[in-house]
Amino acid sequence: MKLAATIATVLCLAIVHVPWGTNPLAQAPFEAPPVLKAKDLAPKALLNGPGYRVADNVPTTGLLGDFRLEADGGTFEVRGLDLLRIRIAELPAIQQLEKTSKTAEFAKAAGRAAVRPVESAANMLTHPVDTVSGAPAGVGRFFERVKAGGESIAKESSTPAAAGRIGTVTINALGFEEERRRLAKKLSVDPYTTNPVLSKKLTEVAWVTFSARQAVNITTAAVVPYAMGMSTVSLTNNLIWDVKPADLIAMNAKKLKAMGASDAQASALIDNPYYSISLLTSFVSSLERLDGVAGRPEAIALAATVVGEDQARFLAGCVQMLAHHHQWVAPLGEIMARVTVVGKTVAGGLVVGAPVDYVAWTERVANFARRSDLTAGSLDLWLTGRMSPQARQEFERIGWRVHEGSPTASAN
Repeated sequence: MKLAATIATVLCLAIVHVPWGTNPLAQAPFEAPPVLKAKDLAPKALLNGPGYRVADNVPTTGLLGDFRLEADGGTFEVRGLDLLRIRIAELPAIQQLEKTSKTAEFAKAAGRAAVRPVESAANMLTHPVDTVSGAPAGVGRFFERVKAGGESIAKESSTPAAAGRIGTVTINALGFEEERRRLAKKLSVDPYTTNPVLSKKLTEVAWVTFSARQAVNITTAAVVPYAMGMSTVSLTNNLIWDVKPADLIAMNAKKLKAMGASDAQASALIDNPYYSISLLTSFVSSLERLDGVAGRPEAIALAATVVGEDQARFLAGCVQMLAHHHQWVAPLGEIMARVTVVGKTVAGGLVVGAPVDYVAWTERVANFARRSDLTAGSLDLWLTGRMSPQARQEFERIGWRVHEGSPTASAN
């Protein structure tokens, strides 16, 4: 039975919805995702700076640009322009922490600190996105049919994964975790960053200042043009710096349940290791802005199924774009967990937000554009990036209105 169901699903995916009056034999051939120049995807001022450069060639497989960031402190493989902005903004913080660790003042503090437990402290303050590997990823998944809802929630959970994100009771009670957040705030970076280099340096410096009970002078990190220390799908207020991680997780769980999520749905999302605490908080905050809009529990269930950081960031960005649309463009009456989170306006139109860099007319994208369950009086697709000329032509021929270069940022 399972095999038959699987074959049926594959056959369904192969069926392409052809608009009335068109000739299926006249469909344009599919494109291969191109390798573009970095300057074609990102602002020129972002691509070079003190101590770093972005490699010229950027493959666009999977709807996001695969950027290569070459910096004095190492080379970073970065998926997507949004994350590239963050990684570049983090470079001055890394440089500042490195410079601080070499000062006489810091050396004196380190001499008085219990330096040996630094490694155990780093282990106690785990960052699951850094350590989980081997799982498939890619935002292209959201242009295919995926299961969502109750079937994806296997069991009730007591949030064991979340516990790993907040450290031990002892280390938090002593104040080390708070010291680390204070340091991140000083540098205007995410204390829950998934950048392993920055995360390690934050831990090392915070451990010395915490153990030595001595403040170390740290200059605020420089600002890189067009970069951003916090993601466009992260909060712009001080929650992640000023609130304890355990309290943030509890707050998010309470909000999810207030939106109608079951205990199992809320726990599954919170337990998903691909959501850092800051990204989780941003996602929940965006859902809050859709107050009164039906369908939020289904979106929560879909979000719990992601299997990669870029997928988690994609869904968080989608919801933020829909929240922006709801508040500033046209009110939504419902959001639906289809292939992604899709909005339905009170007038009956469908709205899709896609935080992607470049969309080529591939078979996967074509299947999404022609889906028979995405039909309405109006179809609006909002992209943070852009489409190939062929992809745009095909989307518009089917009936989509394509809006390129749309922001995900909004007032939180």
